[in-house]
Amino acid sequence: MSTKSFLKAEQLEQTREVLTPPLMVPDGDVRQAFCFSSENFSHWLGKKLEERLQGIPGWREVHPIMLGSWARGELSPKSDIDVLFCGDEDKVKAYVDLVQEAGLKLRYRMPQDPEDWTKNVEAFDILSLLKARPLTPEGAQKLFEQQKKIWTKKNHFRRILLKAVKEERKAREERFDSITNYLEPNIKFGPGGLRDLEQGLQVYELFAEKFTNPGHALNVLKYYRNYLLCLRQKLQLDGYNDILSSATQFDIAKWMGFKSNKDFMHSLQRGLSRVHFYSDWIFEVAESSEQNLKKIERQEFKKAEDLLKALYKNSSVLQQKKVREQIDFFFRDNEIKRLARRRGKMLDEVLSVKASDEFLVSVFRSRMIDKLVPEIRRLVGYVQHDQYHRFTADSHIMQACRETKRLYSKPKELGPLKFLKDHLSAYDWKVLSWSALYHDLAKGMDSSDHSDAGVQIVDRDFKSYGFTKSFTEDVKWMVKNHLELSQAAFRKNSKDPKVWQELKDKGVEGANLYRLALFTAVDIRATNPEAWNQWKAKLLKDLVESLSSKKAQGYFDFYSLKKKKHLQISDEIYEELGAILVESLSTKELVEDLKQAEQSTESLAPKILKTRNGEIWIRFHDRHDRKGILADYVTQLYSLGLGVRHASIHTLPKVGVYDWFQVTTQKNLQQLSQILKNTQLKSKEVPLVKFDSIQLVSSDEKEWVISFKGPDQSGLLASAAKSLSEAGISIKSAKVHTWGRQVDDIFFVKAHGQSSELIQGLKEKFKIQET
Repeated sequence: MSTKSFLKAEQLEQTREVLTPPLMVPDGDVRQAFCFSSENFSHWLGKKLEERLQGIPGWREVHPIMLGSWARGELSPKSDIDVLFCGDEDKVKAYVDLVQEAGLKLRYRMPQDPEDWTKNVEAFDILSLLKARPLTPEGAQKLFEQQKKIWTKKNHFRRILLKAVKEERKAREERFDSITNYLEPNIKFGPGGLRDLEQGLQVYELFAEKFTNPGHALNVLKYYRNYLLCLRQKLQLDGYNDILSSATQFDIAKWMGFKSNKDFMHSLQRGLSRVHFYSDWIFEVAESSEQNLKKIERQEFKKAEDLLKALYKNSSVLQQKKVREQIDFFFRDNEIKRLARRRGKMLDEVLSVKASDEFLVSVFRSRMIDKLVPEIRRLVGYVQHDQYHRFTADSHIMQACRETKRLYSKPKELGPLKFLKDHLSAYDWKVLSWSALYHDLAKGMDSSDHSDAGVQIVDRDFKSYGFTKSFTEDVKWMVKNHLELSQAAFRKNSKDPKVWQELKDKGVEGANLYRLALFTAVDIRATNPEAWNQWKAKLLKDLVESLSSKKAQGYFDFYSLKKKKHLQISDEIYEELGAILVESLSTKELVEDLKQAEQSTESLAPKILKTRNGEIWIRFHDRHDRKGILADYVTQLYSLGLGVRHASIHTLPKVGVYDWFQVTTQKNLQQLSQILKNTQLKSKEVPLVKFDSIQLVSSDEKEWVISFKGPDQSGLLASAAKSLSEAGISIKSAKVHTWGRQVDDIFFVKAHGQSSELIQGLKEKFKIQET
């Protein structure tokens, strides 16, 4: 396409009067093709172009013949000027030089063989000759002779032309299969654009004898020829090219008479879809045998279910077209509700994961889906204006249904999530299939949340289908929560118990978890295949595994009991107590002990518990915190000859000091319990141990985090706690980590004074050399 118009400046001013907005807002009614001014404008442009070319000396001698958009009556202000000259070669070259000097850019050619213009030319050049228009009597005579020769070899040429057009069409579809083309469609070359439309009409003319009752299809193509040509002409007059960019859509929508940009794009995408379908149909008719065409045409249908059976047996575009012609008769608008139960059964067949992909697509492309689920009509062509959704809303729903089938038969495509199939029953796949169809049906409604509005649609429709209450509730839950795992996996910390609890409160557990995880993959793949990758699959897998883990189950059990026992402590208590403690002790014992500590007005006596794994844990409790209390506890443990493996040390509101220590000992536990209750126990001198490092991990104006690292040795924790106590530091909590023969004691203390002075003093005390 040329970047500059062939019109003169004064002519460009006149165009505003010739190209006028549609007489009425385009609504797809093929009877209203007259409302567009595109044909008159193209004729006007053609006259101005011809006048300009005629004004250049030598015009008649070169015998020009119009080709391309000029010949078809589809001229736009920036159209390429395609011309074939059949005059003397020297005169043609001289004329073309004068044309270029005048500032016009021609795309011209001359026949290599004056007797046979089809020699050594591309198939598309032969096709253009059939639509060419002569501009001189001599040219008309020569063109007529060549067209007559082509038509005498019609069968030979049309096979060549059909193959070439199909190949070009396929390459174009691949090139324009992108998010960008849905949001900013190419009016000329995109799917359903003017090029598809032109090729459909040309192939029809080549194979006209094979068509029976093509009237409606041709009317649709001719209507959108005027519609799309009008858009293209307006875009080019406004200084743009064939791409309907987001910057132009608002002005074009207003000029066309639409209330909003969304209404305009909805109308346009619906039109592009119709053009694409009917041009596909024309190509399939052209390729089909006479026997096959007659077989399709002779079909008779007695009830709505027969239409579905026909698509099941033959999902071709030919069959889809036949069904399109019949659906209004079998699904009259005033009978849709009465057919509800039958519609439910038919949809069950369509959505079965064992039914073919081709069958499902044929139900959508034949528009039978509009009759089975009337809500989907509103979504046909509905564009979701973001850089994430590749498809229109109705196409996205179809893709979601297709992806569900695909992942059922090819779970390996889930990558790290392929294990999900082992957790899904036939019933689960049925829930998934129906959820795929209904999850976005409320898109584009006035409701602020399409998920909530979608639940109401499921409830209404499933009742009319006669589905069970339990199945209805399962699909309603999926529709309402279909975005939850995506948000949790990709925007939140999958290891965070708060995230787990949020999901569990919404019902994300058991079968719901596995269904929702797989559906999240389905939704992403159906939204934009390029957005699904191994990284997202792994994040989803991590979240599923976290929610299914022993730790998560312990967390849920803890909070269930916490609520049941009416514990008043904060929701963060589970995390504060630490994974080692809560996974080691019985949830019931831990919650009951916390409840006792919370309700007691006195400090509880030390408590000893032995776990099923043989671990020994000791709990100290004091209603009132004080400086040095941790040092006293660990000194007492050291004095008893107990080795500390792990510790969970806290001061909790309404509870007080609440410290647990996992210890190693050979002592009798009953005797040890009695000794611990003896407040007169003499403390053993804490030795000065060896630390490899003492570091300030983090600090703010309220809290410091200090790490003591060193080899596992007797009195390590006691020595660290005592040194902090002697330095006047109040310990808020601590964590003791032991792995192999290494220990890392982490203390959370109240900020007091200068942290650098404290760390330096501790290093000097334990004789740690700076490195």
